[in-house]
Amino acid sequence: MEDVASPGPATRVSIAKNDEVGAVALALNRAFGYMQDQRSVTRAALATERSRLESLIEHLDEGLLLLDPERCVLLANPVARELLGRTAADLVGQRAEELSRESTLLHDLFRPLLEQEFVRAGETPAPEMLTIHGPDGDPTYYQLTLNHIVSRNRETERTEFVGHILSLRNVSDFKKLDEVKSSYLATISHELKTPLASIKLSLMLLQDERTEPEERQRIADGIRDETQRLLGMVGQLLAVSRLDAGAGIQLDLQPITLAEVVAYATDTVQPQLDDKELQLQVELPADLPAARADVEKTTWVLINLLANGIRYSPRGAALTVRAYHHQEQLEISVQDCGPGIPAQYHERIFQRFAQIPNTTGHKGSSGLGLSISREFIAAQGGRLWVESQPGQGSQFRFTLPLATPEKV
Repeated sequence: MEDVASPGPATRVSIAKNDEVGAVALALNRAFGYMQDQRSVTRAALATERSRLESLIEHLDEGLLLLDPERCVLLANPVARELLGRTAADLVGQRAEELSRESTLLHDLFRPLLEQEFVRAGETPAPEMLTIHGPDGDPTYYQLTLNHIVSRNRETERTEFVGHILSLRNVSDFKKLDEVKSSYLATISHELKTPLASIKLSLMLLQDERTEPEERQRIADGIRDETQRLLGMVGQLLAVSRLDAGAGIQLDLQPITLAEVVAYATDTVQPQLDDKELQLQVELPADLPAARADVEKTTWVLINLLANGIRYSPRGAALTVRAYHHQEQLEISVQDCGPGIPAQYHERIFQRFAQIPNTTGHKGSSGLGLSISREFIAAQGGRLWVESQPGQGSQFRFTLPLATPEKV
């Protein structure tokens, strides 16, 4: 009977006689067989569950380390091993105190665990930011979270502490978005503060009775320009809000004459041209065909490109607007004599809120105009891009489809 009750392989009771004792032995053997079947099923279920958990941990997209109550590493998944530059043999079985002495990265990883003097059941420390530099030196940001594992013992009805989990989640994209948001808010604040301060000062001068009539007119013109600038900025923000809300771009496509669009855009920026004494040159072929486009949004794009050219051009320089008939498209360009844009930023400047290093002393923009312009042009079936080199100015170019005869 002791052999039957042992945890080893199942042992059946021998049946010597076909009597009452034999009947009992037969019943015991049936019970033992059922128990053995249940044990096999339980073992198979446990093995399946363990395999499932191991597969889940192995395929997590974040780093995970499991430690026992003595702070000894029990498991490190592939992501954690790659981030730490260690093999499983280098980590598993090692104590956190010993590993933390091997490198600064391991010290920073285990510091939240080692600095805790005691652990309360259910206590979760606040996540920390861990920076890991890759082979190229670029930083990658990870959220380091420490969780203490507790388990409920059904037999004692008590909660027991059974280990720790350290997780590393890549939050670089969120970090970059946060930096972009901070930079954008700082830029917008500056952009709003400057014209508002100018308007406030101008109003004070208008209220001064000693101000001459001619000076009052000049001040009023300045207030008008600053107000127009503020309205333009608010318009950009509203356009972005509509696009982000999924409203899309509402187009009124019809045949338009580029000469009229260019004339309206240049008249709009003429005060800015005069202020910087820029020489505007317009080169439009007389036989330029009509384009199929939205006149309002195309004019908006051209005004934005001209305003950028004015902002970065030196005083007295030339600013050129050209148009070409190229195959089934019309191409419009705005050429300035500004500082130019390095090649690595040619695409970045079309991203929302994008800011590039400014070494020229020119006042930056909100980082929205070019992004919205590209979306407006793309929605009309065209393309907007820049050709530029440092020290040689910039040429912004965009295309529009032709108005075919059947659509005119």
